[in-house]
Amino acid sequence: MQVRSRASERQRQFLELSREMGLALVAAADAPFEEVEASMRSFERRMLEAAGGAWERRELRRRIAEDLLTEAFGRNEPWPVFGRMLRRIQRLGYSHVERRFHVAALYALWCRAHPEHDSTSARRLLEEAERSALRLPRGHVRRKQILGSLASIRARAGFQP
Repeated sequence: MQVRSRASERQRQFLELSREMGLALVAAADAPFEEVEASMRSFERRMLEAAGGAWERRELRRRIAEDLLTEAFGRNEPWPVFGRMLRRIQRLGYSHVERRFHVAALYALWCRAHPEHDSTSARRLLEEAERSALRLPRGHVRRKQILGSLASIRARAGFQP
């Protein structure tokens, strides 16, 4: 029973964290990306002080890095900014296969909007995401969703399988 309550508490904490991160991003919607990044890094420092173990601290960093990459993509930031956000996520790793796919999809679509950028590494990330999805059990709903979405992302990005 105690294990279940700890898991429920952890889930509640991450839901609260997600809500706070969302509010911070909405509040900074009109600010330049540099201000958004500084605000999120400040938020990260505050939350890391209250975080528990190493796993929670790493997961917090991942989620903030993912939000910043999504924000950089949505604002069509140039490679020096977008690439920095991408490298940070790659250093931290991925929580699960859906996050790996999300990052790969954003990178592929960013490359589509920036044809001057070599898309080789974006193609590689999509292939890694596909391999990760294929390792899920055949009947797993996420496997079907990700594999279906991969084809769509490749088509939108102009990548041939």
